[in-house]
Amino acid sequence: MKKIFSIILLFVIVTFMNINPGIKNIFNDSGTEPVNKTQLPVEKIIDTTFVSKFVGDSIKIDVSLPASYNNMPEKFYPIVYMTDGYWRTAEHDSIHQMSDNKEIPEVIVVGIGYPADYNFDSIRVRDLIINSEKFFQCIKQEVMPYVENKYRVDTYNRTLWGASYGGHFLIYAFTEHVKQGKLFKNYICASASLNPPYTHVDLLNNEKLLWESSKELPVNLYETVGGLEVPDFINSYNSIVNAIKAHDYKDFHFEYEVIPNTNHFTVWRPTLLNSLRKFLNK
Repeated sequence: MKKIFSIILLFVIVTFMNINPGIKNIFNDSGTEPVNKTQLPVEKIIDTTFVSKFVGDSIKIDVSLPASYNNMPEKFYPIVYMTDGYWRTAEHDSIHQMSDNKEIPEVIVVGIGYPADYNFDSIRVRDLIINSEKFFQCIKQEVMPYVENKYRVDTYNRTLWGASYGGHFLIYAFTEHVKQGKLFKNYICASASLNPPYTHVDLLNNEKLLWESSKELPVNLYETVGGLEVPDFINSYNSIVNAIKAHDYKDFHFEYEVIPNTNHFTVWRPTLLNSLRKFLNK
């Protein structure tokens, strides 16, 4: 009788753990939990979902590792964080292919987004535009510590990328560089929306406050817009570029470009890949 009871109890415990993965960790990793930082799937996306206390909702992280990760246990890698990660899964392969072709150093790639059943169009407005500060804290205090404690990251060589509303968030993050602890080395912005039709941070005023707080800014910023974009985005690009150029930051590297023959839906890809070639080889 005791033996039967023990078997039943064991079955109940195992079943409970399987249907309640959160009892082990707030992060719900796909696949088997890696034993250590040296034997992990490379160049394949490892997805993780958690509930952020800052945005009060589920955040999904997609991570892919460089080809040499398992064979070089002493090496720490630059890292590229991308907003709108649910739309950028194909770019993991594109970036790693650039490394394979020796165009850029090997990097860890992280997409930050939401579960597949979410309405991405509406939720990104909430996080990238209306609640930029809360979303930044989610990245700073939840996403980055998780990723960088789990994987071997060169924390002096972080890149942040965003386009459109993600570009708005990117410029916000750039203007918060000093205030938030100088987290990123490279900021990459495609077709930022300067004045979206929602409650949002005044980015130009934020940039002015950045200048007042520090005349030294040892970071790289790449800002682009498509040559075929509508006037609103062209005007946003010009306003941001002119505001930043007006301030002569020391040690600041700023490149900006109108990319010909691209529109709002195609400019993001050359922006991402071109900037990695520019900045990761410095």
